[in-house]
Amino acid sequence: MSNPNVCSLSPAEIDCSGPWLLCPENPAETLIPSLKEHGQLVPVLAVKESGKTLLIAGRSRVAAASKLGLDVLVRYIEAADDTAKAVLHLEENCTRSVDESLKLATMRFFSARMDSAELAETAAPLMSLKPKSRDMKFWLDWMELTPEYDEFLRLGHIPLAAVSVLIKLDAADRKELIRFFEKLSWSRSNAVNFLTWLYETSRREKKSIADLISANSFEPAGQKESPKDAVGRFCKAAKELRYPQLSELEGTHNRIVSELCAGTKWQVLPVGNFETGEVMIQTRFKNREMMSKAIADLESIVDSSGWDGLFELGRDK
Repeated sequence: MSNPNVCSLSPAEIDCSGPWLLCPENPAETLIPSLKEHGQLVPVLAVKESGKTLLIAGRSRVAAASKLGLDVLVRYIEAADDTAKAVLHLEENCTRSVDESLKLATMRFFSARMDSAELAETAAPLMSLKPKSRDMKFWLDWMELTPEYDEFLRLGHIPLAAVSVLIKLDAADRKELIRFFEKLSWSRSNAVNFLTWLYETSRREKKSIADLISANSFEPAGQKESPKDAVGRFCKAAKELRYPQLSELEGTHNRIVSELCAGTKWQVLPVGNFETGEVMIQTRFKNREMMSKAIADLESIVDSSGWDGLFELGRDK
């Protein structure tokens, strides 16, 4: 029995430009072999408005049929408005991987059409999130930002969790920080720590972030500096601003240890940020020969006066 809601149309008769088509289009070429051999097995979804056929889901099928000069099977459905069209589009594409780029496009689309409470209830299930989850809170906060950071999120240069600090900054400070994310990709912990240390120092010193980063070691990454090294340098500089005494102690500790353990594989680490006056020493080995060498190295460094310097760091703090 034929379905009155399904018809056959030329690809040119189908409008595939709707803003609700949030999922990226798959290459049409991936569907061409199947269309040639089996024909179109599943109709695309569309709505009819003002005499036009507006696509809801199936852009790749339309594009592939167009390349082959074939008509497209279209199934008409009901959708009251653009929001309903977007919901149907995303539900039809529910088997796709939902990456940060798609989540961002989804949130921007719905945030322009509803308040935050409705946004959480509507968008969260479409992005495989719980409405009251921490990640959903991050997304709602991100919608409070102007879109200047959106591209960095799409590219993976900045993690979503960074919004927990960005949302606290004014527009001028956020603008000053853009250069740190234009060409570098930051891990979640590095980005959140870097921004938090700058924000907290700004509050303590009653200075803008622009003033802080202009007066300290935040020069742009050089051509010979790796992205990882640049991120490490920026984090180190921000931490030194936030914890100047601790950074000074760490610097002294590292200098003593580098001399103390030179030529060995032993590592000496402070315990409790120097608050205990204790250190921990460790190494690794995987056979008796390496173990014997490690023990001999330890015996050779145990009488060094450098140890007294390490212990004094804790007592002086």
